Amino acid sequence: GINCIDVDECLTSNGGCSMNAKCINTIGSRNCSCNQGYSGDGVNCTDVDECLSNNGNCSTNALCTNTMGSRNCTCNQGYYGDGLNC
Repeated sequence: GINCIDVDECLTSNGGCSMNAKCINTIGSRNCSCNQGYSGDGVNCTDVDECLSNNGNCSTNALCTNTMGSRNCTCNQGYYGDGLNC
């Protein structure tokens, strides 16, 4: 009890954070923050459907398909490009 050091809770089981979150060690505790493409409190993170907002920033001539933590953009038939620009 004379010399105390912080325990890094993040070193074991991601600190109890979701597997889709980053564990950030703090003095005497830890914080959990959901990864990009996920929302929640860090302990529970759920996928965000990026396609629900502005077609996922895909081209207006593309199909947005939600994926876990992200999305894919595919140009519609008759168009070519990377899905962001068709």
